Amino acid sequence: MAEADLSKLLATLSVKRHDGVWRFETIPADQSSWVELVNLRESRGIAMLFQEEEGLTVITKANQDTPDDNRWAWLELSVYSDLQAVGFLARVAAALSEAGIPCNAIAAYHHDHIFVPEARAEEAISAIESLRTAS
Repeated sequence: MAEADLSKLLATLSVKRHDGVWRFETIPADQSSWVELVNLRESRGIAMLFQEEEGLTVITKANQDTPDDNRWAWLELSVYSDLQAVGFLARVAAALSEAGIPCNAIAAYHHDHIFVPEARAEEAISAIESLRTAS
């Protein structure tokens, strides 16, 4: 069952790092097509799709040509957080901010997902998991 209580969420918080390195891409609205999505899925795998007015945001596996500033570690917050939970992602973002680590957060149905620069993944995991002892 999903948890909404902030203190319980923080007390049971753990981080799972997904394998691989990930990148954010966009397909302009006037160019996005299912054919392109199928090609991306087959060539690099797709972790997420999100339709925005300007185009489709796609998170795919990075490759050797991916610039350093677009190489992200995918961290899954391994607590089943309620979509109505208040303050959970704010606390996680604050811990990362205090450590000077940028993040891109995505709330999914069962878990929240944080993308942090690949080179700072272990530091980010430590910062997030320190919230367990601070709660």
